[in-house]
Amino acid sequence: MDRLQFVTKAALTFFSIGTLLLILQLCFKTESGIAIIDLYYLLFAIVINSLILLVLIGYLIIKDNKLKTLKSIGILITNIPIADGYFYVVIYYNLF
Repeated sequence: MDRLQFVTKAALTFFSIGTLLLILQLCFKTESGIAIIDLYYLLFAIVINSLILLVLIGYLIIKDNKLKTLKSIGILITNIPIADGYFYVVIYYNLF
């Protein structure tokens, strides 16, 4: 599996899990346990995605196929604003 396929699958997996957790949070607003799971998942996703990003930056410096690596980085960082929006929705719904 090349890096573009791997990053695409990883990004879709993190996006899908994050969306599922957001839907659960919105459906079960009174359950504070889901919000805690959301925060742990967010920390886990940040760590894993940061490691993947560091590897891709290494590929960008060392390897020849820079276009594929830049596409992979673009796909990976697309999840950042989505996760940020989900985080604010969860915080907003838990506070108000």
